[in-house]
Amino acid sequence: MTGRTVPLSVRVTHEDADFLSELEIDGAESPSEKLRALIAEAKRKSETESGFTEAQAELQRLIRPLVEKVQDYEVNHDRYSQLLHLGLDWIPDAMAELVAQRYKVKSMQSDEAMQLLERRIADRMFRLIEGFLRLAVTQECEGYDPEVVQKRWSRIQQLINVVQMSEKIE
Repeated sequence: MTGRTVPLSVRVTHEDADFLSELEIDGAESPSEKLRALIAEAKRKSETESGFTEAQAELQRLIRPLVEKVQDYEVNHDRYSQLLHLGLDWIPDAMAELVAQRYKVKSMQSDEAMQLLERRIADRMFRLIEGFLRLAVTQECEGYDPEVVQKRWSRIQQLINVVQMSEKIE
């Protein structure tokens, strides 16, 4: 009997009912529509082995409200944060890689497969490091706090110096 609906009666707390009424889901206005949308989303997630693209789209969807608030703030205050946008771009990208890899990594993997996983994660991490270092090139990065990078730079510079000294010793 696919396609036919079954009436359900559900009791929820007042807090959950308030949450459901305030929850914004595209195309769902009533509590019934919202519950159907939540069930469809949970079903889709449980049935899908997501790859990188699907995981990235889902993570971007989850943080979209934050990104929109940041964008509104920046437009309304004529401000921009390179560091914040680096994080908003990098974090879902890195998480999507991890989510996609969870389906690829089985309990008994070969050395080659694990080395590939390691390389993929290292690539993502080094992209963040390179992005951060680009921000450190100037005295003040474009941001809400122009010294946000410089305030942390001395610790990074100390670590770079230690790495350079250890290379000379070898």
